[in-house]
Amino acid sequence: MTAFFTYAFRPLFLLATLYAVLVVPLWAAAWLGYLPMPTSLGTPTWWHAHEMIFGFAGAAIGGFALTAVATWTKRPPVSGLPLVILSALWVVARVLFALPFSSLLPPAIAADLGYGLLLFVLMSREVIGARSQGNYKVLLILGLLPVTNAFFFLGMTRNASSSMTALFAGLWLVVMLINLIGGRVIPGFTRNWLKRQLAEKKREPATLPPVFDRFDLLTTWLMVAFAILHLLGAPSRWTAVVGLITSILLFIRLTRWQGIHTGDEPLVWVLHVAFSWLPLGFLLLAFAELGFLPRTAGIHALTSGAISTMIVAIAGRAALGHTSRPLESHPVLTAAYVLITVAAICRVAATIGPGARTLLAASALAWFLGFVCFAWRYVPILMQGRVQRPGSLPTV
Repeated sequence: MTAFFTYAFRPLFLLATLYAVLVVPLWAAAWLGYLPMPTSLGTPTWWHAHEMIFGFAGAAIGGFALTAVATWTKRPPVSGLPLVILSALWVVARVLFALPFSSLLPPAIAADLGYGLLLFVLMSREVIGARSQGNYKVLLILGLLPVTNAFFFLGMTRNASSSMTALFAGLWLVVMLINLIGGRVIPGFTRNWLKRQLAEKKREPATLPPVFDRFDLLTTWLMVAFAILHLLGAPSRWTAVVGLITSILLFIRLTRWQGIHTGDEPLVWVLHVAFSWLPLGFLLLAFAELGFLPRTAGIHALTSGAISTMIVAIAGRAALGHTSRPLESHPVLTAAYVLITVAAICRVAATIGPGARTLLAASALAWFLGFVCFAWRYVPILMQGRVQRPGSLPTV
């Protein structure tokens, strides 16, 4: 237990993984009529969206951010009592939200907001203390997440439309964080892997992923513009045009990172698969603005696709690196990547074509099996200390 709270990735990645194993199958069973719908957060849809954004993704974001900041700032990792309190707040909120007692809602809300605020405070202490100005963007996103969460809770009692807007705002903040972190680590990890492969084969490198440049910046600002138009309910035609352009630029950006050459290493190609859901999500949302598709198709491309796949990609790599294990995949881990990708494909397909119930059930099953595989491989790693042999350096 002493080792368990030495790094944030240990308790928070574990909590996110175990919650993923439980929450989606239970939600699918309720949606299919086998269990009662959860109503503690206003409506079943609100509960599902909130718990995936602020529950599942919230734990994973905390685990990544508080682990990565030690590498970014060269400061000791956040550990001990602050990490225990942070994890406890997350657990209390999840348990209380799952219970059908209205009297438990105020303490659940307090715990949930407390988690987001404490995460922001801990990150601010590290980033500002080290004067790491390059990571102020991460702080901004982490600071806005509990604000959107608070607006969601406020809207539950006063304005239903504002609650939905707050949920979408939270989703867009997580998407922006994926774009920010993914745009930093995917080309870097790919570049390093390609260099090693080329060095072993004694060949000169061909085209390596470029560093962040004006093209990446333009793409990011277009993502922000589309998110704002989406939240404000701007004219559909203009929103669709911005979404279509953003999708094209995101796809071009992804191809520049040379993911097509990483098929031999699952730890690398899964990052590209995760990011590929972003251009698809923007494309589907653009079509939805024109009335060609339901909006949920694009939403689930971003959530079940981009967010979930990026979480397992980053969590798996970070856990290996920070426990001094070699950065090598494992058949069970690769199976988790494939199953979670299948789950995302089925979930998006369930919003578009026939056979929605079958596709939703298949998605939930693939998701469950994928996270079971991930847990099977990583729960022992998260619970144990560093290995006593040379391995890889931290990777986030």
